[in-house]
Amino acid sequence: MYRILISMTLLGLVVFGCGKEPSDQPAIARVNKAVLVQQDFNDILPEGMTNVPPAQKEEFVRRWVNTELFYQEAIKKGLDKDAKIAKQIRDLQKEILANQFIQKEIVEKLKVAENEAKEYFDAHQEEYQSEIKLSQILAATADQAQMIKASLDNGEDFAKLAREKSLDPTTKDKGGDLGIYLRRGSGQIPIDFEEKVFSLKKGGVSEPIKLSDGFHIMKVTDRRTSPQGVKFEDIRDDLVYGLTMFRQKNRFDHVSDSLRQVSKVESHPELIK
Repeated sequence: MYRILISMTLLGLVVFGCGKEPSDQPAIARVNKAVLVQQDFNDILPEGMTNVPPAQKEEFVRRWVNTELFYQEAIKKGLDKDAKIAKQIRDLQKEILANQFIQKEIVEKLKVAENEAKEYFDAHQEEYQSEIKLSQILAATADQAQMIKASLDNGEDFAKLAREKSLDPTTKDKGGDLGIYLRRGSGQIPIDFEEKVFSLKKGGVSEPIKLSDGFHIMKVTDRRTSPQGVKFEDIRDDLVYGLTMFRQKNRFDHVSDSLRQVSKVESHPELIK
């Protein structure tokens, strides 16, 4: 996958490297001493992209010139010396360096090949030919989710607890029922989430699953064979993408946890006013 719109890539970037004109590269554009050369343009293109329409090249150069004009004028007025702006520049530098570390140490090193995706598909063939219907309970914290899971393990009714405890306003009044059948490989949910719920039998309840909006406890309320058979070719691109994201996320979490263990880290979000 990695579908990137060239117009967004080119037109969304405002500032990037420029400098003295290399002897082997003519100036594409120039604003006083600042020079745009071919390498500057190449550096911001997505990997493997070569064909850029002429109209977008013209728009790219026009925006580069405008950016240089405004940048040079801002320097003349001393805006780079403003304390608030200087902090924003430092923060942006941190973000760029952090993102480059992630790109080089995680993204570029952990890409799933098509043959790996095929092996994964074959190993989970039965799941890919199934559809499941789910109910959920959404909790805000890991502790709250564990307390709810403990109640379920002790025989509490799932639908009853969903109505009482779930934070999801769209499903709680329905006892947590999502109301649809999900097919594995549909791209509707992350692949690690798929693994956890499609491995459950009918009536099975998952451990709390952390997502961006909280902790989800899922119950499989029905399971059936998919009316349409799923072939690897049908989901190949999505599966390669999903497995790549899964692998990179795991590595990201591992690196983040490792760095935390050797660093002095404090976190007090409750102090934010």
